[in-house]
Parts: sequence; structure tokens; C-alpha cells
Amino acid sequence: MKPAFAIASNFHVDAGWLDRLLVAASEGWRAPSVDELAALVAEPPGTDGAALLFATPAHMRERFWGMLGEQAAEGTGDFVTFAEELREFLAFKALPPPAESEFDLLVQDVGGTVDAAGLWALVNFGDEPLLLDWPGVRLRLGPGEGCRIDPQHPPPGIVAPAEEPNAMVAIRQGPAAEGAPDRLQS
Repeated sequence: MKPAFAIASNFHVDAGWLDRLLVAASEGWRAPSVDELAALVAEPPGTDGAALLFATPAHMRERFWGMLGEQAAEGTGDFVTFAEELREFLAFKALPPPAESEFDLLVQDVGGTVDAAGLWALVNFGDEPLLLDWPGVRLRLGPGEGCRIDPQHPPPGIVAPAEEPNAMVAIRQGPAAEGAPDRLQS
């Protein structure tokens, strides 16, 4: 079952769906036809059950990379505070994560996999597009963009990067697997 896609209320994103969605074809992946696009995109108010696309502001991406730089240089990067700022931003935009959600900092190396269990949303903080992969359809997330995952559908796979690692924040619906809340996964 393919998910439907929509832009989350109170968010503006650049580019259209033809630039974001890919459908499986015998030769690989291609842009959807007009009819396929109409079947994949939900227009408000019919966004219930849709995977919701959203964008984070540029200052939040800068804060993310600053936090990583502080961690690398001095060991003082504070992911917990950053995660709380992201939670507050999403709540302000009327897309609040579940109360018991946990935030994971993930780095996916070339050929690496990402555990999508319990995924409520995924935010691309890297410099390159990130591909979310459901059966027969892919969604391209640009830098700073995220996707709230529809719990009615299986979580997507995250396509391994070809050259540069993917840097992302996963927001999980409940307690994550044993380990630190800011664990790195590659």
C-alpha cells in the first residue's frame, strides 16, 4: 500500500511534487505521471493518513551544525537542548511530536542502514537530498526538510547515500531501543 503525501499545515516548502516524488519503473525510478501524482498527493483538508512534508528554518540547520561542531571540538555539543528546540518549533507550527517521543541523531554512511522502527518523523539536516523509500514510491527530502510518517503505513526505508553520509534526526513515537537518547547509528 503506497502512502499519500501532503504538505503539513502551517509550513511552506519550495519545489513541487514532481521534484520530490519518484515511482518505481522497470528501468529504475522516474517522475510520476499526472495520474500517478494525483493518486499520491493528498490536498487539504484530506491530509489524514498522509505522510506530511515540512521544513525547518535555516537558523535551526545552523544550530544543528554548530552543535555538532561544538561536540567535535570541545565535547560540549548539546543534542538534548537542540532536540527540545526542534520539539518546540514543531509544536509552535501545530505539528507536535508525541509526548513520549525520543529524538535520535543519526549518521548514515555510504551503504549503511537506518532502523526505522517507531519512526514518527525524520528530518534531513545534511547538505544533500535524502530519499525515503516505500514500496513503489520514494520521497526526496531536501536539506532542512522533514517528513512526519503516517502510522497507518509501514515506515519507509532510508536509501543509503552514494557519496556523503546522511545526517538526520529521527523522532520516534515512544521509547527507543536501549541506549542513549542521542545515540549515533551508522
